[in-house]
Amino acid sequence: MYYFNKESHDGIEVSYKYEVLRDAGNRKFAKKELKKYVKVVAVKVTNKSDAAITVGKDVVFYVGDMQLYQLEPVQVKRAIKQNVPAYLPYILLTFLQLNVTENNTVNTYPIGLVIGPGVTIGNMVVASTANKNLLRELEEYNLWGRTIAPGETVYGLIGLGGTNYGSISLRKIK
Repeated sequence: MYYFNKESHDGIEVSYKYEVLRDAGNRKFAKKELKKYVKVVAVKVTNKSDAAITVGKDVVFYVGDMQLYQLEPVQVKRAIKQNVPAYLPYILLTFLQLNVTENNTVNTYPIGLVIGPGVTIGNMVVASTANKNLLRELEEYNLWGRTIAPGETVYGLIGLGGTNYGSISLRKIK
């Protein structure tokens, strides 16, 4: 991933990238981000100071002069998850029939018995799996509470709520 934006404060360099869900091809999650005013941001943090830092204890994220309050991975998932039961109406395809007329004879094939449950179950499984993978990745790359040694670079995802998205920095707590 390429991080085009870079901020440096207190010996801590932060590079970040908005729109990571859209760029990764997750259209449904990206649309929900816009609708629910939640942003998933990819960040790269390099500790160029002389001491180890812990995100949330020693340093916090800022946008401009305003401290950011990171959303928990579960909160982000809850806000932008795909609605699995929304795929249940596809079960109505069960009543779909194919009528073929041949030599003045109409043959009816109940193709919906395969298509309806197949499409419904398939979509529900895909949506449920996508939701689980989203939460797993948000938890795996969560930076909150993570200790970064001097000279170390870490990569992570942070969830932000609200509508004010500007340049992100990490600053020491005073």
